[in-house]
Amino acid sequence: MNLYKALAFIKRDFIILTSYKMALFTTTIGVVFPLLSYFFIAKLIPEGTQESLMRYGGDYFSFTLIGISFSTYFITAVQEFSALMRRDQMAGCLEALLSSQTDTKSLIFMSALFKFIHNGSILIVMFIVSYLFLGFDISKINIISTLVILILSFIAFISLGIFSAAGTIIFKQGEPFGIIFGTLSSLLGGAVFPIALLPSGLKVISYIFPITYSLDALRLSILQGYSLNMLFPQLIILALFAIFLFPLSLKFFEWAVEKGKKDGTLIQY
Repeated sequence: MNLYKALAFIKRDFIILTSYKMALFTTTIGVVFPLLSYFFIAKLIPEGTQESLMRYGGDYFSFTLIGISFSTYFITAVQEFSALMRRDQMAGCLEALLSSQTDTKSLIFMSALFKFIHNGSILIVMFIVSYLFLGFDISKINIISTLVILILSFIAFISLGIFSAAGTIIFKQGEPFGIIFGTLSSLLGGAVFPIALLPSGLKVISYIFPITYSLDALRLSILQGYSLNMLFPQLIILALFAIFLFPLSLKFFEWAVEKGKKDGTLIQY
């Protein structure tokens, strides 16, 4: 039954996306332009001239490609759940969905499935274009390490996304989780520049964000071929984020839904 419902959610969102053909085209083709921007910016930074990049092979374009593509995908996990809650609030169907026979935890996951699939396909297109036309080198990639990092990171960021969705139910607008772990993650997590360049105060703050460890580990596994043993510190921290945040986020979301039902605020926006 859950598989049938999940497919129904995917079908619904696919129909919505494809009904706006120009938006679909611009979203898909639009991934190329940021790649070109950073490709030419990288020409201003000769390979091997920046000490902070040497840890990852010295190539700024490869550094930025991994940072931008994966941070965008992870931040989607943080913001998408909240966006879905907000959309259903505005449409007036949130209370009906959350009061249905479908478990609230299953409901929130199924609602975001298609977005993750779509954004995942865009991420793959970015890497294919970069490999074929922009000289991105993945010859050293450690596939096992990369997959483990992605799984742990995804669990951590989904957890933050569930917190964000709960915040939307409670606060309606201006919920804090998406802002803190979405916008600030890109700035302080090392998406477009090494965190070694940050002032000491901001550098300390960057270590509270899971994305800092995710991007560092992904760059080392993809560009330098680091094994699981070599990435042990980053993996432990990501695992702790995942183990601690995931069950806590589910409990918080359930509490937010029950509070909304009790207060009669689920239909408010």
